[in-house]
Amino acid sequence: MLIQKRLIQNANAKRWFWIITVVTTLLLGFGISQMVQFQEATAQAQEDPFAQLTAELETLKAQHRIMQAKWQSELLAQIAPTLKNEPDAVKRQFVDFLEEIGSPGTAALVFMMHDPAKSVRRKAVEALGEIGEDERKAGKNYDAAAIALAAALQDTSDEVFREAVQELDDVAPTSAESLSFVVPALIEVRTRGSSNTRDDIIDALGRIGEALAKNGQGTDTIRDALILSMDDDSTKVRTNVIVELSDIRAASPETFAALIPALSDDAKSVRARAEDVLIKLGRNHALSITPMLANALANNQSATTRGRIVDVLGEIGKAVVKKGESDEMIVKPLLVALTDTDADVRRNAADELGEMRTKSADAVTALTHALEDSSKNVRSAAQKAIRRIAAAK
Repeated sequence: MLIQKRLIQNANAKRWFWIITVVTTLLLGFGISQMVQFQEATAQAQEDPFAQLTAELETLKAQHRIMQAKWQSELLAQIAPTLKNEPDAVKRQFVDFLEEIGSPGTAALVFMMHDPAKSVRRKAVEALGEIGEDERKAGKNYDAAAIALAAALQDTSDEVFREAVQELDDVAPTSAESLSFVVPALIEVRTRGSSNTRDDIIDALGRIGEALAKNGQGTDTIRDALILSMDDDSTKVRTNVIVELSDIRAASPETFAALIPALSDDAKSVRARAEDVLIKLGRNHALSITPMLANALANNQSATTRGRIVDVLGEIGKAVVKKGESDEMIVKPLLVALTDTDADVRRNAADELGEMRTKSADAVTALTHALEDSSKNVRSAAQKAIRRIAAAK
């Protein structure tokens, strides 16, 4: 009988707890709405001539909404600690309630993120993500949710950690205040978790960097973090890093210095993506990238990689010629490639010079000599290149 009595008391206490919570919240909303309705009635009685009074009413309504949200937030934050000894199921229900409340529930959710049960913490992180995403779509400030999610990246549970990464990617913070927390937090954990989770971190960093680039803001910090992940042991991650470097328009010597070695990567997808991005970024930065490519061409031991470098030089050369600019800087390393020890590299160099329609006299002379090359393929490519250059003239 004693045990049964205690169970009934506990059930009653929980029921009263939820009743008090809901009633208090409703009363707050009702009180504010009554004040607003009274002001609206007063304004309507004055008719349209009183435009100033109408404007003041709107200001009062906005102030009331802010006040209501503040009261709700403070109340919910005070209730959260009282659930310390409640079952996990009860705490998860409270998290659901906070998610429905929206932004005013953020402070209480932050408290729930420190709960001993990882299921509660994970649910709190998920709720913060939903609130942050809703606030972003509504054009409201969602810094509090984003900053809380950044803190959740330090959670000891891999499940909570992964959830925080995914929610941050969905929330996509952009304000200076939130990014000052989010970016360092993401960079710190870039090597943590499975390859899929690390890939998600790269996605999140790239999405932030892309938004910054579109707004004309600097992306150097994100660029440097992405470059550090070029040594990840996952092919998927390395490939994604290259994609994100392209998306954030990180055309810099640091980027080129990281991408050129990727032309020798063990994975075909990484090599192909590196070549594509070097061409894409290099077309508008020929002056900075060409010396680096020329140096790599002269010092790389792999004929296959030298052939890829020639491809990149040729594509950049086409863009330069199309702009009506001098291509001499690009022609020089291609002429070196035309004398490479590997026949495929020599043939490739001849092809690129022809496709460029270069106006360089030195190129025509070198191609003419190549007509006597020991390789039939090189001789054929040189002949074709000469015809192309002559037709362009």
